[in-house]
Parts: sequence; structure tokens; C-alpha cells
Amino acid sequence: MIQSKIGLGCGVFSGAYGPAPQEAVEDTVRTALSRGITLFDTSPYYNDSEIKLGAALLALRTEFPRSTYKICTKLGRYGLHKANFDYSAERVVASVHKSMQRLHVDYLDIVLCHDVEFVDFDQVVDVALPKLFELKQQGLVRQVGISGYPLDVLLRIAQTQNQRGCPLDVCLSYCNFNLHCQLLSTYIPLLRDAGVKTIISASPLSMGLLSQDTTPEWHPASPELKAAVSQCAELVNTYTEQNGGNVEISLAKIAESFAFSLAEADIHLVGAKNSNEVTCALEAFLRAQKLQLASGGKYDDADLQQLYKKIQRILEPFSKYTWPSPPADA
Repeated sequence: MIQSKIGLGCGVFSGAYGPAPQEAVEDTVRTALSRGITLFDTSPYYNDSEIKLGAALLALRTEFPRSTYKICTKLGRYGLHKANFDYSAERVVASVHKSMQRLHVDYLDIVLCHDVEFVDFDQVVDVALPKLFELKQQGLVRQVGISGYPLDVLLRIAQTQNQRGCPLDVCLSYCNFNLHCQLLSTYIPLLRDAGVKTIISASPLSMGLLSQDTTPEWHPASPELKAAVSQCAELVNTYTEQNGGNVEISLAKIAESFAFSLAEADIHLVGAKNSNEVTCALEAFLRAQKLQLASGGKYDDADLQQLYKKIQRILEPFSKYTWPSPPADA
């Protein structure tokens, strides 16, 4: 199986971004598989995402056998606050078996310690990861890794694992390469040096911040960044109106074209809760490969390029900004 460069983020199946009925989930998964997407990312933390994804893959198994896709899930995080984290060896084993049950599989391709910055460093490297690597030796897990937001935390864990002779297979970073933040590009060489084999970049729209819709109330970005993004959205609206509404452009499309052009990332994750969103995401990925905005590429249309440069200038002050994670009230 050839690993696709784009994976489906199934956190949207949780309902956090709008209704996700099972019929729509199955249709979304079928479209993704039919269009060549071979990685599905989920977690026990995403409400019933694992259950919905597992039911969809089971229903489609005749058409798409287990060998035609990979499943990435997580463990350790089971709720919003620090009290809802459990990185104990016993819970690691239990979580892996529970995920296999929900997903109707007898092995998991990738298992990540979820949001590692919320727990003590030693609990990650001395307890959870060693137990996960044991499960890898047993064949229940094919690849082991971590996910989280602060890149310095991810790098420290990766370097420690490499020094111990047990480098991470996978590292998932989210919201760190997009129109308002490009930190991941500086960390990728460091993660490679630490032995990380596969680097996944997730959330090209920064958890909905760059979608041009109303930003979710729970979004942790600063008021200043939210205001800057709103200014960018207004620019796009004005551009569309000046062109008589006949241009197919949005802040989300510009954001995806930028984020998906980070060639150094092995896989880009994007959420899609229906077939149309899958198709749009794939079109955006192909468009990004042509434009190569992240490496200095330009839009062919001069006016659109000018709009893009205005957005860049507005967001440039935030290129190294990150919000606190874990938050103070965690």
C-alpha cells in the first residue's frame, strides 16, 4: 500500500464541528478511500469518533479490505482537563484493546500518546511509551509516537527517545503550520535528527480559526490573533464582492493552499465530515502542490496574489505566536 500524503482527520465525526450522522460518516469514508486517502486519524477523546469510523470501515470492508488503509489513534487523553489524562501502563494496554474493539481490527497501525504536554515528562518517556513499544513488539501496534501542540515538548521527548535507542516512529503536530504560524518548518529538521520517521502536520485551518466562518467560542487563540484573522476574512469578502461574486476564493482555500505546500511534512491531516469536504480538501491539496506558496510560489492571477500578500502582512506578526497549552484552567 502506498501511503497517501493527505490523511482524514476524524475528530470531526465527534460532532464538535457540527452534526455527523453515521450515514454521512460512512459516505465520507467511502469517498476518502475511493479518492486514494489511506490514513484515518481518530482518538478516544473525540467522543464517539472511533466507534463511527470503525462502523464505517467495517461496513466497507468488502469493498476496501483492512490492508488498503491505516488507522492512527491515540491514548492517554479521555477528557478536557488534566484529571482526565491517564498515562499509566495499565491504561495504555486497556486503551489499545478498547480502540481495537471500537475500530473492529486486530491491530492498530499507529498509536500516539495524546497531547503529551498535559502530563509529566517522566510519565510519557518512562511509562507510557515503553509500554507502547512493548505492544509494538507483540504486533498489536505497528508504529508508536506522540502528538501535541508545543513543539519544544515534542522535540524534547523525541530527542530523549532517540538517546535511549528507541526513536519515535511518528510525531503529530497541529496548528503549527498555517497562514498565521510557521514554526513547524523550523522544527522538522530537528525532529528528523532525533530519529522521527514520519511527521504529520494537522489542522491547516487552525482548528477552524481560518475557515472564514465564526471562530468556535472554545478556540484558544488570543483576541489579537482572532481580530487579525477577522480582518483577513473581510479582505477576502471585499475581494469577492469587487469581482461580482464570480470568483471561487475563500480564506479557507488560501489557508489550505499555503499549509498543504509544506513539502517537508510526510502527511497532512484535514478534517472532513462529508463527501463534498473530502473532495474540496483533495482539490486544495493538488492546488497547493502547483502553487507551492510555502516555498515562495505565487498565484497566477495578479490581483489574487496581491490579496494573498495582504493577508500575509496582517498575520506576519503572529508567525511565531503560540497559545498556552495546557491552558491555565486545565
